[in-house]
Amino acid sequence: MRYPELVEKNIHQFPPWHLQGDGFILNYWISPQFIKQHAQFHLAPSPLGRMVQVLLVRYQNAPIGPYDELLILDHPLMSKRRLSSIPKIYVSTLESVIHGQHLWGIPKEHAQFEWTEDEKHLQCKITHQGQQMTIHLYQPKSARQFYINSHHIPNSMLTIRQAWKGQRFQFAPTFRGHLSKLSKVEWRDTHTIFPDFSQARYLQSFYVPNFSLVFPKARINDK
Repeated sequence: MRYPELVEKNIHQFPPWHLQGDGFILNYWISPQFIKQHAQFHLAPSPLGRMVQVLLVRYQNAPIGPYDELLILDHPLMSKRRLSSIPKIYVSTLESVIHGQHLWGIPKEHAQFEWTEDEKHLQCKITHQGQQMTIHLYQPKSARQFYINSHHIPNSMLTIRQAWKGQRFQFAPTFRGHLSKLSKVEWRDTHTIFPDFSQARYLQSFYVPNFSLVFPKARINDK
């Protein structure tokens, strides 16, 4: 059996994982001041600022069943040859927490997700340790769709490196789907559970109504 040391941790679905769902890719330019103000979230330092992505996802099909996810994807600083990382992430099931931590070194934390939506507006309320935050997402009246495939993206942006419990994990997810533009995103009451991205510069962001994602087996090394 693979990963025998993980059986005691209730790991029962091993990579590769094939997932399907819908989600939002929120792009922001963060300044050095933003990074300092949100130091507790361990965003990589940058003297000039850089782009990061926030991903809000609803997985309808996953090896461990449906779950929701909110994460920061911190992209590489090319000049320092850093790979992408996930410094902060919440998921809606404990199974996702356990599998993500031990198979990929992703620092998943458990939270509750509550969704409400109408024709052009969606609200997601996220509750963690008694604190609630909300994200409001707005779509334009007519949204053209564009095809996206991970084969079109540089490998340096796809490869993720994580450190967890004395080990280093490296992996490169692949995906495909269609994008449509979002018109506006609003953040409310982030408290101390997530950076307040209303203080960052909003860049063009996207809704992905139906995507396929593959999480491969990670390469794991001791530090």
